[in-house]
Amino acid sequence: MRHLLAFTLMLLLAACGGDGSSGHSSAPDDNTPGNGDDPGDGGDPGDGGDPGDGGDPGDGGDPGDGGDPGDGGDPGDGGDPGDGGDPGDGGDPGDGGDPGDGGDPGDGGDPGEPDCGYLPAADVTPGNTLGNTNVKTDYDLSLYNQRTELNTDLTGTWVMIQKQSRTHTPSLGNSQKLRQRWQKSLFVIRNNGGQEEIANCASGGATFVPLSEISSHFSLPLFDSGSSYEQQYFSLSSNTLLQGLPMNDYSTGAGQTVFTTQSARAIKISDNTQPLGQHSLAINYGSTNISKNNQDVYCLTQQRELAATQLCGEAAEASELTLIIRTRSNEGRASLAYSIQGETEQTALSNEYDSTQLILQNNQAQPFTINSSNTQLSGNAVLSEAKALINNGPFPDATGSYSTALTLP
Repeated sequence: MRHLLAFTLMLLLAACGGDGSSGHSSAPDDNTPGNGDDPGDGGDPGDGGDPGDGGDPGDGGDPGDGGDPGDGGDPGDGGDPGDGGDPGDGGDPGDGGDPGDGGDPGDGGDPGEPDCGYLPAADVTPGNTLGNTNVKTDYDLSLYNQRTELNTDLTGTWVMIQKQSRTHTPSLGNSQKLRQRWQKSLFVIRNNGGQEEIANCASGGATFVPLSEISSHFSLPLFDSGSSYEQQYFSLSSNTLLQGLPMNDYSTGAGQTVFTTQSARAIKISDNTQPLGQHSLAINYGSTNISKNNQDVYCLTQQRELAATQLCGEAAEASELTLIIRTRSNEGRASLAYSIQGETEQTALSNEYDSTQLILQNNQAQPFTINSSNTQLSGNAVLSEAKALINNGPFPDATGSYSTALTLP
């Protein structure tokens, strides 16, 4: 439970560093990541038995113990040298126990395949759902109508849905982390002076990014994966359909990641290239006062992520659920995140304009209302008991607010 904050920050600022490194310091309450993958935890590989414990090679008898070569008499008297016992007759070297018989390295639990009793991540009932952000059935392209008649070019409003499940096993195999992610992004592709460009739903960069290399496999600025191994690629099926390509399992020095299920597709749902609506955001602490009012929004992302870590042979930790709404305006991006693990709730608000600002409080924002459907999203959240996470601290008291009103095609 202690690593919930670090997990939230990873999701909010993943693009600032690989695999959860945000460039920010840890939380004011000294939460530390508990990935469950500290090398060596759960037992040193081979604990099931030291190779050869079943007996020292040759313990059944020293070569020749049955008799000194020639003890039956002079060489040839009564028998060839060694009649009293062929060297090793008392026991073939190792008969007393084949090296390792006492326990094959890893018999007590093969380091790569221990019987750890890993369980699926348990679902979580959150105190706030961010509208329909927590509803798994709303991450479904069949809820939208692909406008196949708008196949002249790529311009219009699109919806992309990605679903993904993966497991991460540390190098020593003493734990496992499960992660399930659902992501929906609605975004605009427009023509700007003869150049098609897509709204940037990811952090940093310009509001729109040119679409110039789409003849083969290409990425879209829709994700904050924080890992080059998990970059989602697409292929162009038509001017109204983009097909996601499967990601490959991968290994690093930290361990192995395996994708158990994954899918990604994007369809055009409208010829609209105008803003989806507006958002407003404010963050205040110390002498910092940020106010962005009624900014035009060109991209909306909703994300649901469920994660659980379990040490080998132990009970699973409480699952972590993080819900995120991100809106990208013509000046920058705002992110509102709500996380819960066990009894711990946290709400985070980030501003990504000229510089990134992040504030967090250890409960729900009050008020906190998000109403959403496939055609509308409106929301309001006020953080009045937050801390600003800046550098290495101290973490000053902060307040903030976020509101949005969008009409979706």
